Amino acid sequence: MALSDVSFSVEQGEVVGLIGPNGAGKTTFFNVVTGFNWPSSGKIFFRGKDVTNATPNRLASMGMVRTFQIPRPFKELTVSDNVAVATLFNPKLKISTSSTKEFLKKILQGLDLYPWKDQQATTLGYGSLKRLELGRSQGSSPELLLLDEPFSGLNASEIEKESHILRSLVKEGITLIIVEHKLRELMKIVDRIIVLNFGIKIADGAPEAITKDKLVLEAYLGRRWGVNSAGDKKYNSTI
Repeated sequence: MALSDVSFSVEQGEVVGLIGPNGAGKTTFFNVVTGFNWPSSGKIFFRGKDVTNATPNRLASMGMVRTFQIPRPFKELTVSDNVAVATLFNPKLKISTSSTKEFLKKILQGLDLYPWKDQQATTLGYGSLKRLELGRSQGSSPELLLLDEPFSGLNASEIEKESHILRSLVKEGITLIIVEHKLRELMKIVDRIIVLNFGIKIADGAPEAITKDKLVLEAYLGRRWGVNSAGDKKYNSTI
């Protein structure tokens, strides 16, 4: 079972980190919430509405968007057109209008990608592709943005640039849920951390408390989730 009774809520404007060892269920959680996989049980609510089993395009139109760990641009399209595609799911804009063009310009300038707006996406370096992934998500003016390892594969200066962009999104009122393995960088921008291990939520709290949580430390130090003879969940049998 990839996820088991994982339940939590996120407030508007909050920045939440979702962490856990490899295979903990983080990306599966994103896939289920954003409609790429459907849950076998449970409910998903967005802005008070039941969106369980909603399709990704419907959720995007409602204001829920996700990014991917490995950038997935439309390879034959320009940088600007890659972002423009997302505006098709933006209820506030109509494509090819002057307001849309200004909207795209603002996004690309904020990502430091405007000078390359007319180049094919495949000409960009990896760090720029990661920023383009953010730009594509911004095109639909999301209210909730789920980011899958935005710092993965980036060097220190690129991480700082990416962090600055994320902070600017928060200032615009966008709610963020971030899956990330680079915990030091993540801790600098989140309000709260949720920890998964073997598909189970084992911790939920402020970053300072999470770094001292025994179950979290044991999960990252390589101990297996088990059940004792009394039926209580605990960690046992060192891997």
